[in-house]
This record gives sequence, structure tokens and C-alpha cells, in this order.
Amino acid sequence: MIFVSIDENGYGPVLGPLVATGIAATSDVNHGWPHDIIDSKRLFSSRNRLAVLEKIALSLFRIAFMKMPSSTLDLFEKLQRTECPQTQVCWDNLPQIPMEVCTNEIDRYIEYLSVFLEKHRITIKSLHSQVLCVRRFNDLCRKNFRKDYIDYLQFEKIILRYHRAFENIVVASGRIGGRKRYVAFLRKNLSDWEILKKHENNDVSEYLLKKNNSEITLRFIKDIEKKSFLGVLAGIYGKYIREMFMTGINRSLGTKRFISGYRDKYTSKFIQNLQRKNIPHKDCILRIR
Repeated sequence: MIFVSIDENGYGPVLGPLVATGIAATSDVNHGWPHDIIDSKRLFSSRNRLAVLEKIALSLFRIAFMKMPSSTLDLFEKLQRTECPQTQVCWDNLPQIPMEVCTNEIDRYIEYLSVFLEKHRITIKSLHSQVLCVRRFNDLCRKNFRKDYIDYLQFEKIILRYHRAFENIVVASGRIGGRKRYVAFLRKNLSDWEILKKHENNDVSEYLLKKNNSEITLRFIKDIEKKSFLGVLAGIYGKYIREMFMTGINRSLGTKRFISGYRDKYTSKFIQNLQRKNIPHKDCILRIR
């Protein structure tokens, strides 16, 4: 049995991509992981925030793939880049990595994290982020897709990817926008699956998906970063991926102050200035919803 955890980053911002990240492993734990592995939002509000994110994210990459990324593009699916006609807005300005930490720090952290993984018999089998850029996000919004459904579609791609790789999987996903019921979402694209609702309550919505001899146990969990070790790692890795993209966008626009894309005063002022200018590729930067 393979355990998968999925979480998203960038559901609420007004700039930048939506990122869903999945981690597949031989086991998971629901408490007692290292104290420095915390919710990515809290982690990113701490001192040296990018350095801490980067250290954990690149350590995960090396543990999962037995190598360090040779460039930032190794963190992403190459197909996504070739499908995009406007690569200069984000892809062409991605930073070189590592940005903030040295390889010796990463090596030490890998040793530290490996002790916990070995103790709990957790072998990370795969690590994958599904990145939905602003232009594609806006295209789906114009087709009247709801934002929570757009987010779900990224989760679904990861679930099916891991099902093809491992067949029978147990999936723990973060809740999408506080949503409690997912049967309608599941039935839209998974019509060839038998979908059984186990329960839906304030903490967990659980479903069993069956097709031929395959099964997927799927749980949408409130506050997954507090209840799944793999889930909190997925959030940290996805946050790092999103910040790489935001760095690329800031570089392409030549911003004097780093714009986070969240609903802070600097982002609001940036958007006001952006709306007054007739710059190209605005649809690759600013979300319409």
C-alpha cells in the first residue's frame, strides 16, 4: 500500500500560479514529526523564510530522486513549459538554485530528516507538483469553472498519476476552500469509477473509488498540515515551487520591492499601477478571480 498526501499553495492570492503538490511514500504519521517542519504559511512568516523553505524542499527532492536538481527547471514538468507561448513572464526568469542555502546545509538536513524517516519506515517514492499558471487559471475562470473546482482538478491529476504508478493508494488531501462535499466533483471526470461516500463531517470527507481491481481511498482533511507528516511536507515543497515562480515574475517585471501576490498593501498598490499600464502578457500575471 502506498500513502499519498496532497496540498495546495496559492489558492487565495491575486497574482501568481496555483500549485498542488503530492508526495507518495510507504507510510505516513499523524503526529510527532520534527518540530521545524510546520505549516508552510507559518514557516514563510519566520526569519530567513526562503532559506528554510529551500533547505527542506531541496532535501526532499534529493531524498525522493537520489540527486540534486541540476537547475530550477528540474523541479517542474518540462511539458508545461513547451505548451506555454509566453515563457518570458515566468519560465525564462526563474532563479538559479539554491538561492539562499549552501549544499552543506542541505546535506546536514538530509541526514537529520533521514533519521526520522528511517525510524518510522517512511520511504518517499515520488514527489510531484502540478503548476497551474495564471493564464490557464484565467482561461478556466472564463469558462465559468469555480475556483474550488479548478483547485480540485489539480488534485485529481496527481491522484490519477499516482494511481497509474502504484495502483492501490490511500490519499490524504487538504480541504479545498473549506469544502465538505466532493461527490459532484469526483463524478464529473471519474464517471468510469464507482464512487462510494464513506462519510462527510467537519473534519474529514472520505470516499472509496473502485475500478476493476483497483481501489483509491480518498480523504479530504481539515488542517492536513497538523494531521499528516506527508501533508505538511507537500505544503512546504509546494510553497517553495510557488516562490520560485513569483521570483521569476518579479524579475520579468523589474519590481523594486518583491511582490508576494497575496492580499497585502504592496501587492494592492502594484495591481493598481499594473491596471493603469498597457503592458503585454497581463493575463499571465493578474488573476481575474
